[in-house]
Amino acid sequence: MTKHRITVTLDNDVATYLEDVPNRSAVVSEAVREYRARRLEQELERAYREDHEESARVASEWEPADAEVDE
Repeated sequence: MTKHRITVTLDNDVATYLEDVPNRSAVVSEAVREYRARRLEQELERAYREDHEESARVASEWEPADAEVDE
C-alpha cells in the first residue's frame, strides 16, 4: 500500500496523547477509517430512509392495481 505523508493540525489534548503512542500513524489511520465507516453508515441510513419514503409512496399508488391481480 502506498503511503503519503501529510501535515495536520490537532487540538493539544490529541497531540499530547499521540506523543505517547508507539505507532502514531497506525492510530491515526485506524481513527480515520472508523470515522469514514461511521460517515458511510450514516449516509447509507439516510439513503435507505429516503428510499423507504419514495417506495411507500409508489406502493400506495399501485396498491389498487395489485388488488385486482389474481395470484
